[in-house]
Amino acid sequence: MSKFYFHIRTQDSFDRDYEGVDIQAQDGMARAVAIALRMVSELVANNEPIDGLTFEIRDSEDRLVAELPFQACTQLQ
Repeated sequence: MSKFYFHIRTQDSFDRDYEGVDIQAQDGMARAVAIALRMVSELVANNEPIDGLTFEIRDSEDRLVAELPFQACTQLQ
């Protein structure tokens, strides 16, 4: 089991995810992206703005795994 953190970056701020999410190693990035998609879907459903927001997905050793713009998540659905 690996822990991934879904920090949110804007042009002006950085919102750190202190809790993280445990993901099975074999699920890896596919599961991380699925979690990001679900989070963005909830924002869109609540008419929250997502322009300019980016997930910065990091592993338990604070290594950058992926940067995923919220807008890209809407295109993946």
